[in-house]
Amino acid sequence: MKLFLLFFLLKYSDFASLPVVDANAKCSQNDLYIFRKESIIRGKYRDVASQFNGALIPQARAILFHVTNIDNSPLRNSLYPRYIADLGHVNVYLRESVIVRFLQINQINHVRFWMWDTDDRQTEKQVFVITADLIEKVIFDGISKSTLYVLKFSDQLASGLKFYNKGGNNLDHTYMTILKLQAFQAF
Repeated sequence: MKLFLLFFLLKYSDFASLPVVDANAKCSQNDLYIFRKESIIRGKYRDVASQFNGALIPQARAILFHVTNIDNSPLRNSLYPRYIADLGHVNVYLRESVIVRFLQINQINHVRFWMWDTDDRQTEKQVFVITADLIEKVIFDGISKSTLYVLKFSDQLASGLKFYNKGGNNLDHTYMTILKLQAFQAF
């Protein structure tokens, strides 16, 4: 009897015309197609500079990874080591650079990088976005303190990033030390 009453209420009640969350939202099939295509070129709004999304450092054998036998790549996902002495990072010599290549050309507008932050070092560097036609556009040129930086810029179709050690740091005037790199599209 309860089941019959439930079907009766469902049939003769006005459940069919429930309001949507945003009644003013109008989206055609064409809009959905465009959003889906933009999502692909924007790396599905994930970190496109992650090694798990296909990014790589082509000159990895020419740069110095500080701690051996652990994942030192600034493209890794794990941030926190078991021991503080195992904090993997990459050291870039004076007037050299780290180039990160993406798996495909992606539209990005944010780059986040984490510099060595166990002391008060300041590093003079340049950060470039490598465009689809391999032109390098400067998005940061200056001295960075030892902290996490978020660079926001206009939308760029990028095939990679370049971090150039322009003047070294204020402690030993040689290295630029990077713990983590990320690049993504954000609103």
